Amino acid sequence: MKKFLFISLCSMLLFINCNHKYEYSQMKSINNSWSKKDTLNFNFTIKNASDKKNINFIVRNNEDYQFSNLYLFIKLKEGKKVISTDTLNYILADKTGKWLGSGMGSIKEIYFQYKKDFSFTKNGDYTLSVVQGMRKDTLKGIVDFGVTIE
Repeated sequence: MKKFLFISLCSMLLFINCNHKYEYSQMKSINNSWSKKDTLNFNFTIKNASDKKNINFIVRNNEDYQFSNLYLFIKLKEGKKVISTDTLNYILADKTGKWLGSGMGSIKEIYFQYKKDFSFTKNGDYTLSVVQGMRKDTLKGIVDFGVTIE
């Protein structure tokens, strides 16, 4: 029990220390089932649009995920105005089926860069909408999905 508490405390401290560089960071729990009908919306405020930003995605998956890749449909909106749409394909496992990313136990976490040195047009509120774009209507094995902006 003491070992578990120590590991939990260290993990929290590491998360807090690493999280300070992010202008925005949010994870959304998908609970091991992500339907094409479920849009993940990440709402954030840009306070200094003159600084270029990196937008990254975090995917946590487990062994229930049946594919080696993940297609995503992305919309970035400034208010109601769509300023960017993308279809992305991220690789989660190598050719042998070994999960990329890190993590202990059955859950693996992997970071993907979405936009590097991105210039927001102005300060204000934005929404990043993410929909899974796989051929299967409901994906099993995706546990969490997150966005960071730095």
